[in-house]
Amino acid sequence: MDTVDNGAQRGQPEPGDAIVFTYAGTVDPDLILPGWDGSTTGVTVRIEGNRTEDVVTVRDPSDDSVLTGLGLVRTDGYYADTAIFSNSQMTLSGTTVTIVLGTLSGTTHRDPSAKALVWSTPQGSATESGHPDSNF
Repeated sequence: MDTVDNGAQRGQPEPGDAIVFTYAGTVDPDLILPGWDGSTTGVTVRIEGNRTEDVVTVRDPSDDSVLTGLGLVRTDGYYADTAIFSNSQMTLSGTTVTIVLGTLSGTTHRDPSAKALVWSTPQGSATESGHPDSNF
């Protein structure tokens, strides 16, 4: 799992930035979102802050349920009150699920310090691929 900064402000999640989940094997899209075939689909990304271990979840926009197949990501310090990225776009290519952040409502803060993300899934946890960075 890693993040990609495509926005104007390094260290701050914003529209156009991406979250990339990379798996060891081929991904069954139906296990991520029932009925999904892997083509571009809309999702909602929420960052909920508690000042020490903020959590990023990806949700089905039709009922706001968490896509538990993706798990959750602890960002360790963006301390967003609650930031919601509606109209985010999720795609699948082989072993990689990419989510490009959409329209922001709420507040995010800039945190340019190097930190590792922790990705928790139903099968266990993994730390960010590559070196810790100022995510997004």
